[in-house]
Amino acid sequence: MVVRAGDRTDEFEALRPRLQAVAYRLTGSVADAEDIVQDAWLRLYSTTAEIEDLAAWLTTVVSRLGLDRLRSAVYRRETYVGEWLPEPVVTGPGRR
Repeated sequence: MVVRAGDRTDEFEALRPRLQAVAYRLTGSVADAEDIVQDAWLRLYSTTAEIEDLAAWLTTVVSRLGLDRLRSAVYRRETYVGEWLPEPVVTGPGRR
């Protein structure tokens, strides 16, 4: 069965818990998972392609968006732009 994206709100809502679970397992963040699922909805809504298996298509989209989010997070952590502060120095009695 081939489905069109524009008429699939009910199917999407039925799949939303599964998609959020996949996104959460990838990111570990509820907020990121919700954002990823919303982005998947926007991609579904804007696609003109015919989708044979909606659940598989959405799961793939959510997985790829989650991986993109993780790559982005790694990049953001590796490129710290703040002021680097020295490690605290222990002084006084009890110093080891």
